[in-house]
Amino acid sequence: MVNQVPEQGDIIKVDLNPRKGHEQQGFRPVVVLSNRIVSQYSNIVIVAPISSTKRHLPLYRDLPDTLITKGTVLLDQLVTLDYNARSFTFVESIQTDLLNIFLDITRRIFTIS
Repeated sequence: MVNQVPEQGDIIKVDLNPRKGHEQQGFRPVVVLSNRIVSQYSNIVIVAPISSTKRHLPLYRDLPDTLITKGTVLLDQLVTLDYNARSFTFVESIQTDLLNIFLDITRRIFTIS
């Protein structure tokens, strides 16, 4: 996908290296959470990595079996990517209701407890 902009709700595959410590790394699927305004003005997207982990933590959500992509979305490990600096491939888009669930969970990270 050359000169394309990932859209909110897209699952793309991208190389997350270099990373350190417990951060998700390697060429892996991620789901785009940020909206078009972010990418339009800054050439970045905010994504959540998708892992094959089987842990069930409050900020992890399994993808439904109806998708091509399998795994768990790690909503506590958000990553900001410059999509012009990293090559990526489009995989598929998730449904709006699932995206809204992910966004609601993500909002909890930034609310005062």
